[in-house]
Amino acid sequence: MAVIYQNDLSEMRDLFLGHGEAEAVVWQGRRALKLNGLVILPDLVLTEGHVEVQIGADGAAYPGIAYRVADKSNYELAYAQPHTSGLWDALQYDPVFHHCNTWQLYHGPAYQQAAKVPTGAWFKFSIDFQDQRAVVRAGDQAPLLLNRSAHTHRDGLIGLWTYLPAHYCDLRVTTLEHDLPPAAPDQPIDPGNIDAWFVEGFGSIACEPTGILNLNRYLPLSVGEVRLSRWIDVTAADSIELDVGFSDELTLQIDDQVIFTGRNVFQSLSANWATRGYVEPTTHLRQALTPGRHRLTAILKNTEYFGWGLIVNVHGGNFKLSPAGLG
Repeated sequence: MAVIYQNDLSEMRDLFLGHGEAEAVVWQGRRALKLNGLVILPDLVLTEGHVEVQIGADGAAYPGIAYRVADKSNYELAYAQPHTSGLWDALQYDPVFHHCNTWQLYHGPAYQQAAKVPTGAWFKFSIDFQDQRAVVRAGDQAPLLLNRSAHTHRDGLIGLWTYLPAHYCDLRVTTLEHDLPPAAPDQPIDPGNIDAWFVEGFGSIACEPTGILNLNRYLPLSVGEVRLSRWIDVTAADSIELDVGFSDELTLQIDDQVIFTGRNVFQSLSANWATRGYVEPTTHLRQALTPGRHRLTAILKNTEYFGWGLIVNVHGGNFKLSPAGLG
């Protein structure tokens, strides 16, 4: 591998502050960059490579590496969480769209990995990235293997990112030592997942390959609330079943009749999976429908900055979905 760039991070040399605060300090015996936010290397555009850096934090923090930075509001991101050391989300892939993190939409073994991440001590954090794949590692532990990056652009700048203060030193960027392993086959998608929605005032938009609609991909949080719809054509009187997941606040209607309202947000960093506010189809509904055309409407609000989205799986009954473009 060839060295492309290195910086001991003892000062702000070569770094552009995208947002937040950054300063040169001494921490755990090393001169370092103390950061709470995003810094970018403005002259280093890569399609693939290896990035490693020493990281340390005194408490709860989300320090990591941004790569393929299109701008300071849109980039790929992965980080370590010392405060969840040993848990399933100690390593997290968290692509940023329209200045919003999206980890509530990107969760599970495809996007998270357990690891031991120290507090009050330095550890090496690294990312290898190539095509849609990435390998994220804390020290020499088992890595997070990312098969499919969320962003569609294939090059960009390199940066360092954290929410809550953390320290960085000895940044090193190199070419890849070898090609990354081929991506594993995608998990089969449930055919009942709604794969696209019509957004009132914006048009039709597609869901992710997981079946989750990532509204952050298309809209800034300032929009606040959207009205999503699909037409359901029922050929014989029957009941349909819906499995629903969402963030943050949802009202679900059929033909303007409310069939569900709910709120799903981040609650705590306990060892309980259910407290994170992940979008997964755990709400189960059943609705009787007469023959004819019925409109399914989802009114979805955002109230936090961790992922704005929805998944709806429709099954049972005698029905078909009309194209999303029909509104």
